[in-house]
Amino acid sequence: MGTVKKLIFVCVFMFFFSFALIPLYNIICDVTGLNGNTSNLKEKVNTFSEVVSTEKLNIQFISHEVNKNKLEFKPKEFEMTISPGKVYSTLYVATNKSNSKIVGQAIPSVSPNEAAKYLKKLECFCFEEQTFKPGEVVELPLYFAIDEKMPKRIKTITLSYSFFEAIDVSKKN
Repeated sequence: MGTVKKLIFVCVFMFFFSFALIPLYNIICDVTGLNGNTSNLKEKVNTFSEVVSTEKLNIQFISHEVNKNKLEFKPKEFEMTISPGKVYSTLYVATNKSNSKIVGQAIPSVSPNEAAKYLKKLECFCFEEQTFKPGEVVELPLYFAIDEKMPKRIKTITLSYSFFEAIDVSKKN
């Protein structure tokens, strides 16, 4: 009978642990900057000095969409040469190629991971869910800056956005 109690305890523990995995993962990403998480990074540099660095670095923009037949999502420019400490802007363009409304959100990722804590997105389409009407073409703005305290050995940063369509669970059976 002792074995049955242990197995029931293990099953109950595993059930509750599975629900705790998402918050635990988010905490780990917040603390370490894992997976380029820049939205909630605890060590994120919150202020920029008025001094613009004379150093130059490249920032590359890439995108991924789950279903290219429905939504085309891409950066307007692939690469920029920037100076840390200065605010820049760029655009991503989304084209709804379907006959239905698309609702979803872009999730950012920064490479190398170390650069994530120096990237400050001042305004980003990734902050909220986006809705695209059938056939609509939308320019999505991104305003960002790189803190001049970023290590000089980092010469290129890649900012990647993956667009995920929201699932309407109320329509699921």
